Amino acid sequence: MPRLSEIFGDRKLKKVEKKEKEEQKTELRGIEGIEYEEDILTSKDFLEFGITYVKPMTVRSESDIQKITKELNDGNIVLGNVTPIAERDPTELRRLIEQLKGICKGIGGDIVGVGDSRILVTPANIRIYREK
Repeated sequence: MPRLSEIFGDRKLKKVEKKEKEEQKTELRGIEGIEYEEDILTSKDFLEFGITYVKPMTVRSESDIQKITKELNDGNIVLGNVTPIAERDPTELRRLIEQLKGICKGIGGDIVGVGDSRILVTPANIRIYREK
C-alpha cells in the first residue's frame, strides 16, 4: 500500500520546488510544511513510546497482585482470571479486588469485572468505558 507522502509527493524531495513556489507567492503558500498523519505515526519519536500489551494472567494469591502492579507500571493491560481464588475463598477475592482498586486509584488506572470470572485492569493512560 503506498504511503500518503508518495501519493501526494514527498515534501523532503521537493525542497527546491518549495522554494520556487514560495518565490512565486502562490495562494497555497506553506502547504508542503504540513506533516501527514502517517509520517508522524512512523517517526522514531512516536515509536519510542513503546507498545502496550494485553497480558492474560491467572490470579491465585496475593503474590499475583505484585505481578499485576508491575505490568501496570510497564504500561500494559491485564486480563485476570480470578476463578481459582473465587472458588477457594470469596472473601479473599474481595480483599484482593479492593487492593487492586486502591492501586488503580493511586496510579490513575482503571479496573472492571468482565463476566463472573475475569477482571480487566488498565494503566494510567487507558480508561474503560461504562454506560450510564
